[in-house]
Amino acid sequence: MMLNTLTMSREQEQDARAKAFYLLKKWTSLTFLDHAVKLYQDFLAAYAKQLNAPSPNQKDLETWYVHSFLRRAGQMEDGLNLLRQGRDKLAAYRELVAGGEFSDYLFGRAASEWMIEHDPFFQKLGARVVRFDRPVIAEDYVLGTVITHLSLEALKCTGNFDFSYRLAGKNENGGGRIFRHWTYESLFQESPKPGWPNWPPGRTYPAELPPCPPKNESREGEVHSGQEIPVEGIWEPWFPAGKVGCPNYFLKGSAAHTYLLEGTNDEHAVRWRLLWEDKRYQDGSIPVEEETYFPKPAAQPRLRALPGEPCPRAGYWQNPAMKDPVYVKAGDSMPGPQHTSWGMVIWQYCDPQPDN
Repeated sequence: MMLNTLTMSREQEQDARAKAFYLLKKWTSLTFLDHAVKLYQDFLAAYAKQLNAPSPNQKDLETWYVHSFLRRAGQMEDGLNLLRQGRDKLAAYRELVAGGEFSDYLFGRAASEWMIEHDPFFQKLGARVVRFDRPVIAEDYVLGTVITHLSLEALKCTGNFDFSYRLAGKNENGGGRIFRHWTYESLFQESPKPGWPNWPPGRTYPAELPPCPPKNESREGEVHSGQEIPVEGIWEPWFPAGKVGCPNYFLKGSAAHTYLLEGTNDEHAVRWRLLWEDKRYQDGSIPVEEETYFPKPAAQPRLRALPGEPCPRAGYWQNPAMKDPVYVKAGDSMPGPQHTSWGMVIWQYCDPQPDN
């Protein structure tokens, strides 16, 4: 049964609000986004290692690596670094979303022009069918980049970064519908495309789901659709009749959007009220709640260091600009340079460590 803001039961609403609140924090979190970027970095590391075995189109593969893939990793790392500081989330998310444009070269027009699903080099990385209109699109490292892509698409939708997708036969007349923001319908829908088996990504919950904060009954500080959001965080939309829609995440300075009523193509002007102010990472810590986002510790943010800093742990370290990891002793200065043509250099501790 479709969850409709105007008709759902109280029990349905409580459950949906709690899940929506949890997912919005998850999709905008350092832990979730770090995990997504790590999957892309694993693809890059495998790509760079495979370049050691020359291919007939070696020159093109090296050019694509530097200009189409490596540069995007630098943008995403810059975004994670900004997010870690907890100050300018808008700039952080913009860098992550821009880095996510690597998907155009794996799943878009460029991928079709390169015929990468037929290229032995990309097949070894897991490319099978890489178009989103097919049920099976990838395996191995390329499958990891699909998860990266979907995770950043969820961030685009959550942060209101020019996101849209179409579902066929989803309105009352059987016609298509276009979603640009989260509603209960879009948040808990089935996959919109056969090639998106895990959309929205990471839609899992802990055994004990934290409740959503109670509805904000106060009209103080509410923002009408079209007005500027003064505080970033999670806001809930109120209809004139007193019904409350699906919570949404807003960045400070963004415009409050209208609400697409579930089951229709009707956009409603609503009054948005703040549920939770986003102050994460400002004190340098990561909320304990983020430990529930992934079951394995390896999914947590990895140990990092900048060039010139003392090495915090002896072992092999890697960055996407190098084909092979480098061993550094604890206390020694991390190698330079601080910047390359693709962006800031950030060393990451290899986990697991290479067998040498």
